Amino acid sequence: MMRLDHNGGVGISQAKPDQSAKWWTTSDVAAYLGLQVATVSSYRLRGQMPEPDMTLGRTHVWRPSKIITWHQNRPRPGVGGRPVADSTAQLTGGDDGRDELNPLRAGALLQKACATAGLDPDGARLLRVGSNAVYRLAAPVVARISRGGASVDQARRSVAVARWLKSVDYPAVRAVDVDQPVIVDRHVVTFWDAVSDDGDQYATVAEVAEVLVKLHALTAPDSLHLPPLAPFENAAHRIEVSDWINPADHAFLTSKLADLRKRYAELEFVLPQGVIHGDASIGNVLRDRQGNPVVIDLDGFAIGPREWDVVLTAIYYDSFGWHTREEYETFARIYGFDIMTWPGYPVLREIREFLMVTWAIQKAGENERIAAEVRKRISALRTGASRNDWQPY
Repeated sequence: MMRLDHNGGVGISQAKPDQSAKWWTTSDVAAYLGLQVATVSSYRLRGQMPEPDMTLGRTHVWRPSKIITWHQNRPRPGVGGRPVADSTAQLTGGDDGRDELNPLRAGALLQKACATAGLDPDGARLLRVGSNAVYRLAAPVVARISRGGASVDQARRSVAVARWLKSVDYPAVRAVDVDQPVIVDRHVVTFWDAVSDDGDQYATVAEVAEVLVKLHALTAPDSLHLPPLAPFENAAHRIEVSDWINPADHAFLTSKLADLRKRYAELEFVLPQGVIHGDASIGNVLRDRQGNPVVIDLDGFAIGPREWDVVLTAIYYDSFGWHTREEYETFARIYGFDIMTWPGYPVLREIREFLMVTWAIQKAGENERIAAEVRKRISALRTGASRNDWQPY
């Protein structure tokens, strides 16, 4: 079943670039080295790789022969003064590769994290590698392993949120009762009770409304220190560090972001501020073993306008056609508010669509399927074209 959560489930496999090509972009270099685009960009910024042969706007290019020769002559661990890295770092093929996440690397990190937490990694099954590597252990436990350098504070807060929700009997995923998060070589690892035994089964749209009503009725204790919603928190950074987008798209997205910031600040929300999930889509509400809806992905909990949570179901119907009209009307009736009648809805819809694009930009260099989807989405933002052909992933 296709996951409707736009933030997960994308693999990291990369096709090797054509060595007879005249130029390689940052994405090509990343594919050749078996690294993520962001890691190659960090190499370039820190002078840890050859300078680009040419820069066209914001796009850096190298002659393939230069990269191939450099890579073949790089000192390996224990040679030429390069220190011996730990065994898990060596699996990525580079020193800064310790921040990367591929199945081999993730498996080694899982072994270390389980040893620290007192859990058994034998028989663990890799479910996916996306923003996190997600494992199902032989025990009914799910391990989430972040990419290197992820926020430890956010992980701690997610665990604290889970424990608070358990204390008030709210139907959310439960954090395993171990000392966590576990930090392994800059990767943050958390452990969660498995929601079900037979893979992900998604709740209905009506059930999404029901759990949102319950969530929005809660008052978070001050001890949680939930932050205020920062809707554009990562957008500027994702645009700025991307070597994938061309100069024209970079200028367009930067200008669009500034415009949306201004328009968001002018919104007059009508629902009370309070606890929000942050990404309250159907992809983050699963059925448990008894068939009951359970909320997952607690990373985005914050204090903010409830419209931020409600709007996703509306645009999944209105913009993308992922929900039917009947499903949306049922959602609005159960929640008690039809956000599509609120004057601020078009602005909030536009912001959410824009943020979906900026999130996808960071994945665009991984394979052509994602790149084509991002190009289509940027074009739609420019032209106002229909979003009905946007694909969930």
